[in-house]
Amino acid sequence: MRVESRIESGYFQQDAAGLVALAATLSAGGDAAASDGNGGWQSYYAALVAYRLALLARNEASRAWPFAQRCVDELDRTLALDGGSAEALALQSACLALQSHLDPWRSPFAAPLSRSRSGEALKRAPDNPRVLLLGALAARDRPAFFGGDNQRAFVLMQHAVSAFERQRAQAGVPGWGAADAFTDLAEDYLGRGEALAARNVLERALLLAPDFTHARRLMAEIVSG
Repeated sequence: MRVESRIESGYFQQDAAGLVALAATLSAGGDAAASDGNGGWQSYYAALVAYRLALLARNEASRAWPFAQRCVDELDRTLALDGGSAEALALQSACLALQSHLDPWRSPFAAPLSRSRSGEALKRAPDNPRVLLLGALAARDRPAFFGGDNQRAFVLMQHAVSAFERQRAQAGVPGWGAADAFTDLAEDYLGRGEALAARNVLERALLLAPDFTHARRLMAEIVSG
């Protein structure tokens, strides 16, 4: 799906301006290339763009928060059409968890809903690689009091990588996330002092996305010692 490729390319290259322009196109619904005939996914991909923008800005809460909220709002529209979509539930869980990380005062609302959404998504699609990836990211971002758990995030990320490896030959919509999973697992390994394991998964991430700026930065850190 072309819109997915555009989102991923913009995120990997940290092209926030390009992603903002794409977000405006998706919100307006005026670019046929954006939906590629899959109009039912338009709000989902509008949410994904917003989530990517929030991640790029996460060190500046005042900039990241509106993007995270837009992600939640767009997925409310997706879930109004298909309340059982594991893909939408998982992505909304990650956006809510990011909100709870950005603004602890809002955690009592955002974090429990994130946990509920993630649990429902995992129940509906326990082998879906993006559900596992987003479940890991949500568990990492939520405060511990509201179910945040770095060890659970690590295990879910390992399962996500395995699921992407099993499904990499399958085409479908959505199809994003494998390079993210390898890179995020590498970060987990680095946090545990396992540089060799981190390098191994980063090499796989860069095979999938050679222009992934964050993965390249992590690899440079490892190589430089």
